[in-house]
Amino acid sequence: MSKSDSTRYGDSLAFLLSQLGAQSAAMFAQQIAPTGVTPRQFALLSHLAVGGPKSQQQLADLLGIHRNNMVDLVDAMEGADLVERVRDQVDRRAFEIHPTAEGMAAVAQINALVPALDAEIAGQLSVKQRHALIDTLRGLADHLGLDAAVHPSVAGRQRSKP
Repeated sequence: MSKSDSTRYGDSLAFLLSQLGAQSAAMFAQQIAPTGVTPRQFALLSHLAVGGPKSQQQLADLLGIHRNNMVDLVDAMEGADLVERVRDQVDRRAFEIHPTAEGMAAVAQINALVPALDAEIAGQLSVKQRHALIDTLRGLADHLGLDAAVHPSVAGRQRSKP
């Protein structure tokens, strides 16, 4: 590969978005590490905080996580007192996953960290530039059929809508 070929790829939208995405994901994971909550756990808690209790299967579908992995994730989160399994009132064989008070406190604590992370990533941009960048990125995500609430690394695989 010639220098001009590598320069073109290094300046490509795909490369730059990938580079920035990997860096921001690593920064996010590092920033929330002191809370004891992982990015995957935060994704699940965020869905519960916004959408209310869900079955494990519903959460697996929403997050794109295999049901066996979802069981392990919920087990770990239940052990950490972030969620609890509550018997479904309609289908007594099923359980709903509910966030605990500690889980909701973790969501609030992590959400409070996001503005500082955004400032670290894009602090040199003006407010107008930051809003334009967010609008542009949302447009690209919509164009690719990405679910705004699910990061592909949470699911462990690429997600897209049919």
